[in-house]
Amino acid sequence: MKPSSSFLFAVLVWSLLVVRFGYRYGTGDQVELLPYTLYLHDAGLYTHDFFIQGLNASVPNERTVMANLLLPFVNHLEVLCFVLQFLSTILLVLGLEKLAGRFIKNKYLAWLTILIALIPLNDYTLGNVELYSECFQASALAVAIVVWAIHLFLDRKYVMASVLMSVATFIQLLEGLDVMMVLSAVLFVAVLRKEVSIKIFATFLSVYAFTAGIYLVLIFMQKNVTSVLSNDELFKILFEFRHPHHFIFSSFPKSKVLVFLLLTITAIVFYANRSSKLFQFILIGFAGLVFYAVAVDGFHNVLLGNFQFYKITQWIKFFGTVAALGFMEELVKTKIGWLHRLKFEKAILLSIVALAWLVILCFHDSLPYHVPFQIFELKEQDDAVSIAEQIKANTAKDAVFIQPLDNTELKFHAQRSSYVEFKANVRNKLFVKKWTGRIEEVFHVNGDMQAKGFALQQKADDHFFHLSASELQLLKQKGVTHLLTRKEFPSSAGALILSNKTYAVYQL
Repeated sequence: MKPSSSFLFAVLVWSLLVVRFGYRYGTGDQVELLPYTLYLHDAGLYTHDFFIQGLNASVPNERTVMANLLLPFVNHLEVLCFVLQFLSTILLVLGLEKLAGRFIKNKYLAWLTILIALIPLNDYTLGNVELYSECFQASALAVAIVVWAIHLFLDRKYVMASVLMSVATFIQLLEGLDVMMVLSAVLFVAVLRKEVSIKIFATFLSVYAFTAGIYLVLIFMQKNVTSVLSNDELFKILFEFRHPHHFIFSSFPKSKVLVFLLLTITAIVFYANRSSKLFQFILIGFAGLVFYAVAVDGFHNVLLGNFQFYKITQWIKFFGTVAALGFMEELVKTKIGWLHRLKFEKAILLSIVALAWLVILCFHDSLPYHVPFQIFELKEQDDAVSIAEQIKANTAKDAVFIQPLDNTELKFHAQRSSYVEFKANVRNKLFVKKWTGRIEEVFHVNGDMQAKGFALQQKADDHFFHLSASELQLLKQKGVTHLLTRKEFPSSAGALILSNKTYAVYQL
């Protein structure tokens, strides 16, 4: 059976996305998932790791389902993650094509819409929430499922839509829950307008409530513990200090806000007379965003803040992009009317795919921007990965490390414990105070500083790379056994045991 042009286009989009954003394995956002999978397989790993032990202290947690789904394939994670990242992206693109095709009749213009939404506009979503991820993670699979749930919802197949929303929620809580809340509100409006029966609405909610809803309650019960910190202190640490780029509207770049608002207005105008459901989806979603921003920025509400409602913006942005290209199609319809099917369409798509992978495999170093290409053997060219693999081969299983603020390679590739990390931070209330204390010990940064989040990296690095002998001795007394640092900053204590072109490891 020959592949369809839609499938080949999805492969093309995936290939271009890898060219533009690279590919990660065992680093970045995977630092919170893959090591936890390894730990579930071998409890002898990460025995002193602050993040893993804090995460596993509450089960189920937000990583439980995805980590257990990966568990049977723990010895083949590299191949599995690559295949899952490919399949998730293909599923996403095919779903986006279905949605775009509802309003843009010209296939190539619909394809252009998807390319624009996923490549130049990928970063223009509030809260650092994007439809595409350069590595496989739970949210990537959840988003690929949600797009088909929205498609079914628009086709009035409400039960199947609810089933898919439930599956998405099990895989990644907020990707499913946030969209489900908006879809439920849209369906409720339909009930009020007598377009849908109350029975259909009740069934839609019940399917979700008695599946994902039960899981959400279990998660909430695990998180509903008494903390030594007040809500104001929790907000300051978890929202303002660690995650302002995800939660704090006032910290978002004005360019992103402007682009999002323009796309939102475009969507409202476009769908007003074309799709009542999407019109309501945009309005309800946008109203929810305003309410959420006020609750978080204005009232510092931790409970509402945890919903991270900015995840809805990736969908509003996409529908806004469809609206913009839909308007364009109507304006220039006579000029593009001839463009229905290119000659040698599949050959052209395959040729571009081949060219993209030639660039990835042979000429990625010549690209005018720097992104990671941790694709199988290519990852060995990454000094942070290669030093981590040396660590795995040459240090004890129970070793405890401190590492630079932005390092995410150590935990998975070295399979060693970290005293504390900035990227993989514990959200369990019982561990938050200890986490911020350790961050201050190692990096000398805290929530009282003007800079927040990863904007603190320069100051954190200035301190970390010049830790004094007395500071290192104190950390050694608290259980730290090794220091991973950059080679140009030799440690003031300990013995050099490993190094490569960029990094050095000292045993304290």
